[in-house]
Amino acid sequence: MHIGIKGISTAVLTAAVLTTAACSSSGSISASSGGSSGPGSVFGKTSSAPTGAQSGAPSSVSTGASGGAPSSAATGGSGGTLTTDQIKQILLTDKDAPGYTYDASADSATTTDTSAVVTAGGAACQTFVDAQNGLTTKYGTTAEVDRELKKTAEGHVIEDSTMAFPSPDKAAAVITDLTASLANCKSLTTNQSGSTATMQLSPIPQLIKDGQVGYVDTLTISGKPVLMAADVVHVGTGLSLVALIGPMTSDNTILQQMGSTLSHLSDLQVGRLKTAQGIS
Repeated sequence: MHIGIKGISTAVLTAAVLTTAACSSSGSISASSGGSSGPGSVFGKTSSAPTGAQSGAPSSVSTGASGGAPSSAATGGSGGTLTTDQIKQILLTDKDAPGYTYDASADSATTTDTSAVVTAGGAACQTFVDAQNGLTTKYGTTAEVDRELKKTAEGHVIEDSTMAFPSPDKAAAVITDLTASLANCKSLTTNQSGSTATMQLSPIPQLIKDGQVGYVDTLTISGKPVLMAADVVHVGTGLSLVALIGPMTSDNTILQQMGSTLSHLSDLQVGRLKTAQGIS
């Protein structure tokens, strides 16, 4: 996916990172990633404060989500292989995320056959990047559409992708590889299209389930750091990925709000992905 699965590839994310970093305050706090005190440990917990109440919250969407988007699972019907046109109808829009804007003509509908090379981090981190990119040569990805929604003034971005695979097993393999690699890859460096990116990774415990994986990524591109949280869910022959990108913070309330918003948006997209494949 061009955002996490590919969407988070350096080539596509660079502009989002630079925009986000430019809009964040010069005194923003760098969130710790990794370990029980990292942002992953509080993502997904319900916050009593309304989502968006803090200026650093990555989304103004108000939800009552408890933080754990239900695993939509590799169980259930196998569904049909989705087309690009079907995927476009599944993706999030400004109606799902009030205050954000997007340009449908800027959607990317290409798959990835060459992954970014990990220059530091080892084999587990290369596995993570390959899975994050939904590498066609490894997973047989048949279709993919990536969309970016922005709230430019606040420096917030939603990176959104849905991918289709030839079989449920191929889609499930991406989740398996992401989950396994997160256990052993805590920090990595890649170089792609002339930009160096470093990632400090931390799983979101509430979003590590059968058919689902969530993680926090302290992402630095060209010296500009931002905080990203992603949720990837397997449904039949498809994968849904929603990622929120915002200024760095270690404020637990903001992180909890971010987790609630992530779960809410992921649930919306997963529901559409189920419907498109006739999975109840």
